[in-house]
Amino acid sequence: MSGAITFRPATRQDAVAILRLEEACMRGYAEALWGCWYPSQTAATLDLRGFEMIEAEGLFIGCVACEWHSDHLRVRKLYILPAFQGRGIGAMVLASKRRAAVARDMPIRLTVLNSNPDAKRFYEREGLSVAEVTEERTLLCSQ
Repeated sequence: MSGAITFRPATRQDAVAILRLEEACMRGYAEALWGCWYPSQTAATLDLRGFEMIEAEGLFIGCVACEWHSDHLRVRKLYILPAFQGRGIGAMVLASKRRAAVARDMPIRLTVLNSNPDAKRFYEREGLSVAEVTEERTLLCSQ
């Protein structure tokens, strides 16, 4: 991508696109782990607090959802459209969120499904460390 990555707050009109993106990015990992795929929400019930749409050159290319806690920034979702993956966009988005957390002197925390080793490698490459592993998920944290 040659253009700048921008963020804007998600609106109710973005809910369908977010859920389609979630399915495109997560369905295979959910099926590998649980044997099936169920959408996390419906367009009407999706809680959009903390969701931002990621755009480049005027195109929707992904979304990120974060929530501030008293001692950390939780990255709940970071999805990039498959056609735009592998271009450093996820790293740019994560770096932006990391700068916000550092400005508050807080770490970032997030989880990945254990059926998604590529996500775990990505976050480790970006400087996060494994803090805990459960049967389903790995918790990663920044320092």
